[in-house]
Amino acid sequence: MTVRKAEIDDIAGLSELFVDFNGKESNLTAMKKQLEVISANPDYYVAVACDGDRVIGTAMGIACYDLVGDCNSFLLIENVVVLPQYRGQGVGKLLMQALEDFGEIQHCKYVILVSESKRESSHKFYESIGYSTDQRGFKKQLMKHV
Repeated sequence: MTVRKAEIDDIAGLSELFVDFNGKESNLTAMKKQLEVISANPDYYVAVACDGDRVIGTAMGIACYDLVGDCNSFLLIENVVVLPQYRGQGVGKLLMQALEDFGEIQHCKYVILVSESKRESSHKFYESIGYSTDQRGFKKQLMKHV
């Protein structure tokens, strides 16, 4: 099992992961364009975990600028997903470590992530790797048709 930065050739594997994640097919043309843009931006890192050539997990980190205190950046993590048959085997830990390493390189002071309230097994996973729930997060949909 390896973890690396996502490449354009990973689109089909990423699409498979996202179907499991949100139950919808991805627009592969739009995904390819978006990954090209993201890959060119040094503030983004899309990690993929692979078993041989198969993409089995992914997570995206975004280094965000801040104006508070010493103005250190913070890391936003999104789209953490591992294929069901690979859960509990350390894939998520490897992905999260890759993003945290990226965050340290980007001089991020802390990490923010949001997980749907019904994903209790995900919450236990995040807590097991050092994430706390002592703060409350909020999310608001802006695009109603999404």
